[in-house]
Amino acid sequence: MARSTTFRANTKQDTLTEHVVGFLHRVSRALRNLADSADHAAKMVRKADAARRS
Repeated sequence: MARSTTFRANTKQDTLTEHVVGFLHRVSRALRNLADSADHAAKMVRKADAARRS
């Protein structure tokens, strides 16, 4: 009986771990996309600034 409970607990923990890993993967991707967008915006601002100065 104790072995069955331990197996069930491990299965729940594995499932939770999979959900956490998936969530962190999505957060990481979102942050990377946000950083790419910010980088692109900064480049456009610099380009507009250079065009205005010339």
